[in-house]
Parts: sequence; C-alpha cells; structure tokens
Amino acid sequence: MTRVLGLHGYGTSGDIFRSQTAAFRLKLPKETYTFTFPNAPLPSAPTVGVDSIWNQTPKFYAWWPAQSSNTSEIRASHDHLEEILASEKEPFDLVMGFSQGCSLIMSYILYRYQEHLLTRPPGEKFELPFKGVMFICGGPSLPVLQDLGVKVSVRAWDVNKATAALLHKRTEKLKFKADNPDTIKRGEGLWDEVGDLLHDPTSKRKVDPRDVFGLDFTDQNMRKAVGELGEMVPTVHVYGGKDPRWPASVQLAQLFEGGMNERFDHGGGHEFPRTTECSVMVAELMEKLRRRVEGLEGEEELRN
Repeated sequence: MTRVLGLHGYGTSGDIFRSQTAAFRLKLPKETYTFTFPNAPLPSAPTVGVDSIWNQTPKFYAWWPAQSSNTSEIRASHDHLEEILASEKEPFDLVMGFSQGCSLIMSYILYRYQEHLLTRPPGEKFELPFKGVMFICGGPSLPVLQDLGVKVSVRAWDVNKATAALLHKRTEKLKFKADNPDTIKRGEGLWDEVGDLLHDPTSKRKVDPRDVFGLDFTDQNMRKAVGELGEMVPTVHVYGGKDPRWPASVQLAQLFEGGMNERFDHGGGHEFPRTTECSVMVAELMEKLRRRVEGLEGEEELRN
C-alpha cells in the first residue's frame, strides 16, 4: 500500500484538500493508496473565496503567516511536518502539496539537503522521510532561496509580488461570484481573463534556465543550494496556464530538473480541476511516480 501525505494550501484545511483531490483519487487503482490530510499548525483566516465555497468548514489553517518572509517561521513549520511524518507507524512514500503546501515541501527538502552536506561524510546518500513529491500549483519560497545564499534578482521579487497580487484579484472575483450567483454568466470562467498575466498561457517556448522569471538556475550559488536534487527526488508538477502564479510553478519545476520531472499544465487557474480528463491525467502521473519510487517502472500503465 502506497502511503501519501497531503499538505494543503494557505487558509484552507486538510479536509478541504481531501475534497479538492477527490476526483483524481477515484481514478487511482483501488486498494493501492492511503491518503492522510493533516491540518497546518496555525489557525488563519480563510484564503479569499474559500469560505464561500466550503462554507461548512469551521476552521482554516496555515503553515506560516501569509506573505511571511521570515525564514524562522518557515523553518518552524518544518518541526510540525517532522512530527506528522514521525507520527505514523509506517513511513510515507509520497508527499503532495497545494500552493503553500508546496513551498513547505520545497523549503523542507532544501534545508534538509544543506544540513546533510554540512553534517554527513562526503558521498553519503541524501535521504528524505519520503520518496517522491507531487507539487500542485506551487512555487519556491524566495526568502528561503535567499537565506541559502541564492542571488534573487529584483525581477524575481517583482514577478513574485505582481503574480501574488493578480491571484488575489482573481480570488476576490471568485468570492464575489460565489456570494452573488445571479452575476454569473453562462460560459464565464473565473480564470478566462488572461490579458494582464505576466506570461503567455499559449506559449510553447522552452524555458531558459538562465532566466526563469528572474531566477538563474545556472548560477553558482543556485547550484550550491539545489545541487542535484532533481536526480535524487522524483517529482510531478501540476499547474494551470491561466494561473497568475504560473511563473512560480515553472520556477519550482526547474528547481527539481534533472531526473523524473513530469509536468502537466491542466489549462486552468490556481485550482485543481475536477474534469474527467484532468483527473485521469493526474492519476496517471501519480501512478508513474509510485512506480518510479517503488522500482516498478515496468508495471502496466494505468488504464482509464
């Protein structure tokens, strides 16, 4: 049985993440996976629009305060994560996160990797308390990268700030529509407005690692911080081309470039679409990740 830990986004909860992922989990082979969805340690206000959709949810949580640049607060969340990882009788095989949950996983891996380099003999294998990761609409924590010695450019900070503001604008619209359903027009999508995005959601241009929205992944300091994590940690990256935070998702995917680095653009926004097509694709990717970490890559592909 493959054990999966699900880490929710800011201002939501474990139960909400369970609901968000229900459609794709139904496409997975039966009796193959077990999922655990804990709450983050800090009570928080609901992220904009969430309380309008999940209005029966009494409490919302965060891994650290919104927009925090204090790496000590981020590292404190790692203590809680370690408690979760150690609380089960059997270790988790996979971890998946959404939004802030992705930043939690990314920062945990990078700090643990640096600790390994400083405390373990050269050449000793780097290990995590899990074997692979699925990132959903995530992004790297720029304060963490900076704390690890990476030169974060002014452009990278500007992109981060601008995309966060655009996401807030979209979710404010979602809340208004949810609270005023009579204003919803047939065929209108929350994420269909793309004219103000910082990227072209239709572009197929290959990413230049020297400039991924302001981050240079060929820079010496970046290489010291990231090392060969892409080869050591199999990852799947799920994101939406209409998500204002798409640039951050691409940065996160690039951070783990080098080994199994599957990427799927579901074409939507900062969300987890529940369409059959998306659910089947994400289930196939999780199956591929499971087979990779369990050494079963020759196993028959998931059937629809």
